[in-house]
Amino acid sequence: MRHARTARWPFGAALVDPADGSVVMGAGNSSEGGDLTAHAEVSLLRKAAAAGIPLRSYVVVSTAEPCPMCAGALLWSEVRGVAYGTSIAYLVSRGFPQIQVPCGEIVARSTLPRRPSLAHHIRTDLTDSLYRTVPR
Repeated sequence: MRHARTARWPFGAALVDPADGSVVMGAGNSSEGGDLTAHAEVSLLRKAAAAGIPLRSYVVVSTAEPCPMCAGALLWSEVRGVAYGTSIAYLVSRGFPQIQVPCGEIVARSTLPRRPSLAHHIRTDLTDSLYRTVPR
């Protein structure tokens, strides 16, 4: 959540060790810096790769459902699991621009040998409040 609150677009993601629940690292959306692919999940995967972290062992926890770009990146990175709070449907209902393809659908359509486990609507009592109004 801390990474989401510091970003103009309030999206955040954390790399979590499922063995003990510890947060290894986090990232926020930084796409307003000119790189429109710098969503929280993609930024987190880049940081983890740069640090040499074997992503197969970790879970990515995101404040919101990964968009199709991020879902694809998570699949290609072979993370163990993905958990998120706020859904794409909720984001759209609040006026956030989105590509309306659920993360679960992208995972289900993958022919890659490894698919992450998915957990959705995690702690929406905390995440939905991040997305009440679209940043201007």
